[in-house]
Amino acid sequence: MTENQDLLFQLEALLGMKKSKKFYAERLGISEFEVNELIKELREKPEETVKFSTEERKVNVEKGTLESTIVSDFDPKSDIELAKLHKINLNKYVITNYWSKMLPSGKFTSSVFSKLKTPNDYSPEDFVKFLENYKPSNIATVKAEKDSAKKHVDVEISLSDFHLAKRCVDGDNDPASRALRYFNVAQSLIHNVRAIYNVNTVVLPISNDFFHTDNYQNQTTQGTPQDVIMEYSSEYELGFSILIDTINMLRQNCSEVNVVLVQGNHDKTKSFYLAHALEVFFKNDYDVNFDRTHSVIKGLTLGNTFIGWHHGNCKIDDLPLLFATHPDFSQAFGNAKYREIHTGDKHHYMAKDIKGVRIQQMPSLSGIDRWHLDNNFVHSIRAALALVYDAKLGKICEFEHRI
Repeated sequence: MTENQDLLFQLEALLGMKKSKKFYAERLGISEFEVNELIKELREKPEETVKFSTEERKVNVEKGTLESTIVSDFDPKSDIELAKLHKINLNKYVITNYWSKMLPSGKFTSSVFSKLKTPNDYSPEDFVKFLENYKPSNIATVKAEKDSAKKHVDVEISLSDFHLAKRCVDGDNDPASRALRYFNVAQSLIHNVRAIYNVNTVVLPISNDFFHTDNYQNQTTQGTPQDVIMEYSSEYELGFSILIDTINMLRQNCSEVNVVLVQGNHDKTKSFYLAHALEVFFKNDYDVNFDRTHSVIKGLTLGNTFIGWHHGNCKIDDLPLLFATHPDFSQAFGNAKYREIHTGDKHHYMAKDIKGVRIQQMPSLSGIDRWHLDNNFVHSIRAALALVYDAKLGKICEFEHRI
């Protein structure tokens, strides 16, 4: 087996994990550029056959299938022996068919057909094994040095309505590319802010339909079926890894990170589990705080500015009164000099002022799916925002990253 063929085989096995290109590069000991080139090669040849003197493997990347034929000195008798002989990872694949027969030479030839596991193929034991071995990629959190000549500010990084597993009609359907996009956009925004300011607190609202589905039937919280590019479990694992990397990156660029759970209408349940898992993961990190209460509204104060969050799947003109009279937020709302409410849901930017309360509807990085296309909800600018707050002056600027 040539070195390139070996890397292709190893990468094909890793792709089922739905991780970032950085993860694959670290596992394979190569650069992210080389990973990208290998992925292109796999896509250009969705079904290829790699032959050896005693082995034939046929991999279909798009269908998630693997066929293998091997000539050996013994007759494999079980799935375990077949998997070992044919180098099939049973944590990711399930063997659906196989046969074996003796050749005139006295050797044995065996063939197997396997496919990537679906949610129905996993058992509780598989999940326990996943938790035991799961090691998300981590970033060393070396804090950025403060520049005494720069003003200190607080920042909200808004990557609303990401819809990680959504199948788009424009072909933007590579999970690894989406994972890298989320991280890179967040990094670009915070670096743009830090070029001008020192950053005290970063607020990162999560959920807001970060996930596209809420259950293994690939439905939203209310049961609406969705077109997806990965199973619900893969979406959860990849999303968990994305946010760990992103939070760690943000920690390097500020004094503390406040993660705020803003549950959406697509992922209300799954996002609550996600926020809980993230809080457990960062439980020993003093500079990461969580507000993950099971409430559809959240709020906090940055200097003289009160910010309230709601996903926005409601009549948003009613939100100022809701926060003004809410038992948890009315005092902070009333004491603030500036008041803002941030929503998502609609996938396009909008801002308006209702009696001194600024309502800002955040844009989305997500592409167009079949439902949006059929209903003419198209041509919105795909973007994410960084909103910058001075303790006395309120919001002083806004950075936008468009794709």
